[in-house]
Amino acid sequence: MIPAMLALFGCAPRYAGLGPIEPGDLWAPLPVQHTVVNDIDIAFVDSGGEGDPVVFIHGLSSYTGFWEYQLEHFAKDHRVLALDLPGYGASGRPDAPCTPPWYADVVADWMFAVGVERATVVGHSMGGQVAMELALRHPERVERLALSAPAGFESFDLGAASFMKAFWTESRAMESSEEQVRANFVTMVFNEVDDGVERLIQERVRLGLNPRFGGTSVAVSRSIAGMLDHPVGARARDIAVPTLIVYGSDDRMIPNPIFTGGRTRAIAERAHQLVPHSRLLLIEGAGHTVHHDAPRAFNAALEEFLP
Repeated sequence: MIPAMLALFGCAPRYAGLGPIEPGDLWAPLPVQHTVVNDIDIAFVDSGGEGDPVVFIHGLSSYTGFWEYQLEHFAKDHRVLALDLPGYGASGRPDAPCTPPWYADVVADWMFAVGVERATVVGHSMGGQVAMELALRHPERVERLALSAPAGFESFDLGAASFMKAFWTESRAMESSEEQVRANFVTMVFNEVDDGVERLIQERVRLGLNPRFGGTSVAVSRSIAGMLDHPVGARARDIAVPTLIVYGSDDRMIPNPIFTGGRTRAIAERAHQLVPHSRLLLIEGAGHTVHHDAPRAFNAALEEFLP
């Protein structure tokens, strides 16, 4: 783990001088394919095979490459699929709501388009909130849920929600410097910074230089507003499938350190209480991207959970 002071020290720009990268050049653990769903270009990976399908949904400002330690690992015994949500990664950037319910509908239609009738759905952070919406809106598509540091259970008062919406304008992500990107990755998003995280930092910096990143900045703003407007807590009791909930004990993003405070354990236990058929795992020392920080523990729990 890199302490915040060390992470910020020596944070001189490294990658801006390399120039922009195209979304299609982002690294992915499996070969990237494309299909059109509801007039939107969807980039995805699909291992194929005869195993039970497992669908992975990334979080806010993320894409398929954030599942570095899961996709190839689970492809050994399952048909593994992961998509870049519209607005992110190598997918199209439509003028769309980008709310969790809207994304859930897109995922359901994409699953139909790629021949997946029903699957275990794994979601991280915002992707966890999207996965829960998918289970609520399209229960026929979800066999079971596995949630990595899911958003959607934390409550915000009107003032906090209004502040966050006003702060995350549709140009905000475009304004982030390389130093700010690095500080965010190594002090908030990841607790264990390895070569894969360094690759993600480089990709984020260089993608931010591409004009197409303007569409991602819009998606981030609308996604944040959508998560705030569509919390899952009040509806979580209607999730009818077996659910694995995994948080890292040292998550620096959930609960929100500015507006909520407290410990991740409290949010995790609330989620466990609200989702009827759930089991909870809190991985010591792991952070918000718990499946990356502690891949062995996360993968072992998911292996045991899968049918």
